[in-house]
Amino acid sequence: MAINDTPFVYSGQGPVMMGRYDPVNGKAESGFLVDLYRIGCGTRTLTTTVSRETTMIRESCSGQRLDLAELETGKSMTVALSLAQFNGRTLAAALFGQVAEQAAGTVTEEPLPPLVAGDYFTTRHPKISSVVIEDSTPSTPITYVEGTHYTIESAQHARLLLTAHPTAHVEPLKIDYEYEDYLNIAAFTAKNVERGIIFNGLNSAGQNVRVIVPRISLAMNGDFGWINEEEATLELSGSGLFVAELQNDPLFGAFMRVDLLGDE
Repeated sequence: MAINDTPFVYSGQGPVMMGRYDPVNGKAESGFLVDLYRIGCGTRTLTTTVSRETTMIRESCSGQRLDLAELETGKSMTVALSLAQFNGRTLAAALFGQVAEQAAGTVTEEPLPPLVAGDYFTTRHPKISSVVIEDSTPSTPITYVEGTHYTIESAQHARLLLTAHPTAHVEPLKIDYEYEDYLNIAAFTAKNVERGIIFNGLNSAGQNVRVIVPRISLAMNGDFGWINEEEATLELSGSGLFVAELQNDPLFGAFMRVDLLGDE
C-alpha cells in the first residue's frame, strides 16, 4: 500500500493526558502508562526538543587533519509544557510531592502558641467551623467569645485574630473545631517525579496527530507566581527517558511515538 504522505501545515491544539509509567500493569499500546488523567484545557504550549551529540574524527593522511567522519555519542530529548489550567496532581508533580485527600474531621484541644492582642493565628487544618477556644485554667477553663476575644477573618483559610484576652487566663490556649475535606500537597517529599504524556493533537490546518512520551523526568521550569496581575502559568519540563521495554517495538522506539492521523 502506498503511503499518502501529503505535506501539511501544523497548527496544533488538543487535550493532553498525563500518566504514570508502569511496565508491569500498563500496556505497550499506551506506552505502559497508567492512572491517565486530562491536565486541563489551558495548555498554552507543548514542545519537544531533540538534540544529538557528536564528535568529529580527523583524518591523518593529508597532514591537514581534515574531517573524516562524524561519530554519534548520544541523543536526548526535552519535553516542556506551559499550563494555565492544571489540577492538584500536576501541581504536586511540579513541587516534587504527592497530592493527598484530607478527609473531613474534628480536632479537639489543638494547642495555640502564646498570643497577645493583635496577633494572628491559624490552625493545622483549613476550612474550619464550630470553633471553640478555651484557656488552660484547671477545672473551669475560660471560654473565649467570638467578636469579643477573637474574630474569624477567613474560615476557609483558617485565619483568626486575637483581639483581647479575658482579665485572667492561663496559657496555652486550646482550640476545638471541625474542618471540611481538602487536598494537601507535601512539597519536596518525592526524590524524583516521572510522568508520561499522551497528546491528542487537533490540527486546525489539517493533519491530526497522536503523540506518546512514556517517561519524562518532570520538574518546574522557572518560577510559579502565587500573586499575579494575570493568571499564573505552570511551566514544566524534563528529559525524555529511555524505555527499555519499547526499544524494539516498531511503533515506538525507546523514547516517543508520533502517529499521523490525517484530517478528521
